[in-house]
Amino acid sequence: MKMRLFLAVAMVGMLSLAGCRRDDVAPQSNAMYYWRTVFQLDSTERAFLHAHRVERLYVRFFDVVCDRPSGLRPEATISFRDSVPAGLEVVPTVFVVENCLRADTTGLAHKLVKRVVQMCRTNDVSHVREVQIDCDWTARSRQACYALLEHIRQELRAHGLGLSATIRLHQLSMAPPPVDRGVLMVYNTSSPQQLTDHNPVLDMRDVEPYLKRLRRYNLPLSAAYPLFQWRLFFSQGKFQEVVYGQPPTKRFVGDTLVTWQCPADEISRVRNAINRQRSDIGSELILYHLDHNQINHYNPEDYEKIFNR
Repeated sequence: MKMRLFLAVAMVGMLSLAGCRRDDVAPQSNAMYYWRTVFQLDSTERAFLHAHRVERLYVRFFDVVCDRPSGLRPEATISFRDSVPAGLEVVPTVFVVENCLRADTTGLAHKLVKRVVQMCRTNDVSHVREVQIDCDWTARSRQACYALLEHIRQELRAHGLGLSATIRLHQLSMAPPPVDRGVLMVYNTSSPQQLTDHNPVLDMRDVEPYLKRLRRYNLPLSAAYPLFQWRLFFSQGKFQEVVYGQPPTKRFVGDTLVTWQCPADEISRVRNAINRQRSDIGSELILYHLDHNQINHYNPEDYEKIFNR
């Protein structure tokens, strides 16, 4: 009798603990990047957003480039030919070319934030809570980048907006930037200019050395994973170009067109390894990027693997 009672109590305890673990897992939100110069959604893209309950869209508004002697200027500004679907949060994203950090950035933060706010008002982009800066800073340019981010953050606070930044894997070795949160870019994990068996879009072997740094990285994080593929042309074993349209005519024996795309199983494998390091990083799943051509690279079963925890 005592043994049966003990087993019953133990079973209740185990079920209670299991319930606690389920409750401790934060609900996942799904998001996408939109990295085109015209905002216009076709039926495939709208259906994808609805089917996968995408709640947030990181939309590239413009780039900041540095030309001499004209200095810093915006480039490739997005044109809105379509309205943002109702209920979808937009994160205006600005790509800052790294060489801009070697120029005089006085006043850049004010101009950048003013331009983003004006674009939101002009194009009726209303559901905005933060702005994101994308910049591949290095150890050499980190100080200048962080000073710029701090100024942008102060400008955004005046509008009641937060600031996030993209974080590349190599940047995990540095102190976190002065932003509210980061998005870890888990793609382009090796050079596409080398003919190896490592998938340059995403390969667990290239991600693994960085995993131990995640737990000590003192910044709230989400993570973004790739939908895109790369078509790379090599001539006589040497990288020539990324191919976007028709491939070049083969002129030599050994000219090769290599297509790389990350399998859904590998995305899931990498994602699970990252989530084991940080409990917060799995609360938002971001895919790069929203485009019907990219969407069609995977089938519905693949997306089940990618989106499911």
